[in-house]
Amino acid sequence: MDGYNPNIDLPFKKREEEGMTLTVTIEDLHQSYPDTPKGMSDNEWHARVDLAAAYRLTHMYGWTSVVYNHITLRIPDTDTFLINPFGLRYDEITASNLVVIDLDGNKVGHDDGWPVNQAGYLIHAAVHKARPDDLHCVMHTHEPFSQSMTALNVEVLPMVQEACQLFERVGYHDFEGIVLDAGEQDRVRDALGPVKHTLVLKNHGLLTAGSSVAWAFIRHSVFIRNAEIQLRVMASGGTISKISDDVMRHTRNQFEGGDAQAGAAVRHPEWPAYIRLLDKIDPGWKC
Repeated sequence: MDGYNPNIDLPFKKREEEGMTLTVTIEDLHQSYPDTPKGMSDNEWHARVDLAAAYRLTHMYGWTSVVYNHITLRIPDTDTFLINPFGLRYDEITASNLVVIDLDGNKVGHDDGWPVNQAGYLIHAAVHKARPDDLHCVMHTHEPFSQSMTALNVEVLPMVQEACQLFERVGYHDFEGIVLDAGEQDRVRDALGPVKHTLVLKNHGLLTAGSSVAWAFIRHSVFIRNAEIQLRVMASGGTISKISDDVMRHTRNQFEGGDAQAGAAVRHPEWPAYIRLLDKIDPGWKC
């Protein structure tokens, strides 16, 4: 066929299956999705694929606590959410075995009998209820560097360029025990306020949220990297080179407005790169 180049005209995953040279093309800079299963909306299927990617990446980075913690995602144009089946490791989660729940954590529709940790969902529900218009994905982990920050009576200080995204966007919520009381949701909501997207859950863990899975995951990554740097710098005993408030605010706006990614094919160019990486590790995550 004239002009046909299998390294360009076949999707990245398909080229890998057929043993072809994995030349990354410009098309691979955009995320693609497997065909939507029969009887499911494109919105739900795409949400499932994105959320499964976040779980697999969290496993890859070693941020998991075996089967505990959650990443939740609103299915677009609905009041239902996706959550992990309670008892599966993050590397066992796929697009198809995520469970649909309502705002109160009750299972909705057919779920193959997978259990849901409703108690663990309470914090997520607080965020989804408080910010239904802009925080659709909520990510919570007990990663060691961020947990170390929760155990210190210090504020998160943006130490480097990327961390300026956190300036005036981090709230703090005091530890009250394992979150089993729905009354705590009001205090989580108050700590989040109208513009913050990240919560330091004191003596507990890290929570980030965003309008998409990419936003929530990238903010999680930024916080953890900054936490590691801040802890190392504090331990060094050296003088901290603090960024001025005006410069932090300016840099944050560059990230939030997209100037920091100027020229990229998509808003978050790292997200399709993550997807390609997951496909190389185990393409079964999209099933």
